[in-house]
Amino acid sequence: MSAAAPSTGAPPATMTGAPRHWGSLTARMMLAQAAVLAAGLVTVILTAALIGPAMFYRELILAGHADEAAGLDHLQDAFREVGLTAMATGGIPALYIAGLLSFYLHRTVGRSLRAFTSAAREVADGHYDVQVPTTGLGQEFDVLAVAFNDMAARLAAIDTTRRQMLADLAHEMRTPLASLKGHLEGIEDGVVDLDERTQAILAAQIARLERLARDIRELTVAEEGLTRLHPSPVDPQHLVAQAVAGIHPAATAKDVTVTTSGTGAGTGPVLLDPERIGQVLANLLENALRHTAPGGHVHVRTERADHALSITVSDDGEGIAPEHLPHVLQRFYRAAPGREHDRDRSGSGLGLAISKALVEAHGGTLEAASPGPGQGASFRLLLPDRSSG
Repeated sequence: MSAAAPSTGAPPATMTGAPRHWGSLTARMMLAQAAVLAAGLVTVILTAALIGPAMFYRELILAGHADEAAGLDHLQDAFREVGLTAMATGGIPALYIAGLLSFYLHRTVGRSLRAFTSAAREVADGHYDVQVPTTGLGQEFDVLAVAFNDMAARLAAIDTTRRQMLADLAHEMRTPLASLKGHLEGIEDGVVDLDERTQAILAAQIARLERLARDIRELTVAEEGLTRLHPSPVDPQHLVAQAVAGIHPAATAKDVTVTTSGTGAGTGPVLLDPERIGQVLANLLENALRHTAPGGHVHVRTERADHALSITVSDDGEGIAPEHLPHVLQRFYRAAPGREHDRDRSGSGLGLAISKALVEAHGGTLEAASPGPGQGASFRLLLPDRSSG
C-alpha cells in the first residue's frame, strides 16, 4: 500500500475555493481601508496634541501677549484636552461609519466578482445564455458586464452556427455516401455490374464529396477573414465578359440567353481581386442558369456611380418566395429542400455563401431580390469603386 502524500496545508486549487478567495480579498481590502482611516485619525490626534498647543502659544507671542503666554501652561493643557476630546468624540464615530461603508462597498464588490466568476464557469461549461447584471458600482463595472454579456452572446452565435453547419454537412454528405455504399454493396453482391455507367456514378459522387470539402474549406477561410486578396486594376466590363464567356457553353446547351449591359460615367479600371470577383460572378451566373428554364434569359448589368461599382445578375426563372429571400445567402440553404432532383444540379450549396464572404472581404455587399415565385431573381454585387487612376 502506498503512503499517502503529505499535506502541504494549502487549500486545493479548485473552483469550490473561489468564494473563499474572494472573501479573503474583501477582508484584505477592508483591513487596508481600516488601516488608512486609523492612520489618518492617529495623525490628526497627534497633530492636535503636539503641534496645536505650540502653534497656539506662538500665536499669543506674535499677538503681543508674551508675558501672559509664559504663565498660561494650564491653557495649553486645556486646549490639548479639548482638542483630544473633540477628536475622540467626532473621530471614533466617523471611523465606525467609514468602516461600515467600506464593509458595504467591499461586500458589494465581492458579490459582483462572485457573479462574474459564476458566469465565467457557466460559459466554460457551454451555457452561453448566462447574463451578468449591471452592478451600479460605476461605469467600469457596467462596461465589464456589457462586454462579458456580448462575449457570451457571440459565443452562443458561434456555437449555434457550428452546430447548424455540422448538421448541414452531415445532411449533404448523406446522399453521396448512400449512393456510394449502395453501388459498392451491389457490386459486392453481384447485382450491379462495374461497367462504365456505374464507374461514372461512383466518380460523380466522389467528385461531389471532394467539391463539398473544398467549398467548406474555402468558405471557412473567407468567413474568418483569412482570404488573401491580390487587387489589381481591372476593367469591370472585361471581367463580366470573361464570366459570361465561361458560362456560355452551358447556357447554349440549356437554350438560355445571356446578355450584358453597362451604365455610369466611370470607364477606368477598378482595384479588385479579379480571380475572387470572377469566382463570385461565375457562382452568380451558375446559380441564375440553374434556376432558369430553357428559353429563359439571364442579364448582367454593370453600373458605376457615387464611387461604387454595382454588378447585378438577374434572371426570369423560378424566383424566390418572400419567406426564403432573407436566407438564400446562407450556407446549405435551399428554397425548395424537398426537390431531390435539384440536388444533383445544385452543387455543394455553398456557392452563394462563398460569394457573399468574398464580396465582404472586398468591403462590399451582396444582396438578393425577387418579386416572388415564377418572377425571376436578381443578385446585386456592390463594391467600393477604388479606381486605379
